[in-house]
Amino acid sequence: MLAIYLSKEESLIRKNILKMGHETCQAIEKAMSCYQSANPVLADEVIKNDKVINELEARVEQDCIQVIARQQPVAHDLRELLADMSIAKELERIADYAVSIAKIVKKRNFTHLELKSDILDMSKKCIFMLNEILIDYAEQDAKKANDIALLDDEIDDIEHLLNDRIFNLMQAKPTKSINYTYQLWIIHQLERVGDRVTNIAESVVFLSTGKVVNFD
Repeated sequence: MLAIYLSKEESLIRKNILKMGHETCQAIEKAMSCYQSANPVLADEVIKNDKVINELEARVEQDCIQVIARQQPVAHDLRELLADMSIAKELERIADYAVSIAKIVKKRNFTHLELKSDILDMSKKCIFMLNEILIDYAEQDAKKANDIALLDDEIDDIEHLLNDRIFNLMQAKPTKSINYTYQLWIIHQLERVGDRVTNIAESVVFLSTGKVVNFD
């Protein structure tokens, strides 16, 4: 009976995490779309919807704590609940990065700045990583999670390259330095998305195998 109860509870928690992951992916996609189009209405949608993601994170955490307190699960069940709480926290932070980008877009107009397409390409890689790690979580696939974590090195390399190019542009066009500075911040937010996805990958490996890994 306990195993059946845990299965139902864990299934609900997993469902909420995947819903949270979907909302978080959409938040990043919309944030970068409004960066591309300078659409303040879309930026407001990202900011407003962050409340939904925060509520989902709080629900997952509360449900996990209640199951642990009431049922005292062990082995794989306990690993799953601990991993779920960690993953929900990482998704909440990724959503915060989307909000940060949306708020920047409301302040500045990037329409005629260089490197927009490169930054959008970087965001696509981050979104790909996020979508894939959510599939790996649903399937509890440690090997694929490991492969996704390795992609974070590419994100870091792109960040370094774009930073160097923007610093050169700031020297060549000092009147646009403020907007370039905001672009640097957007790039940094995207780099942090890659870091958070890597953290989720670590939780997926722990959930699946019981091994504690560090992909840094």
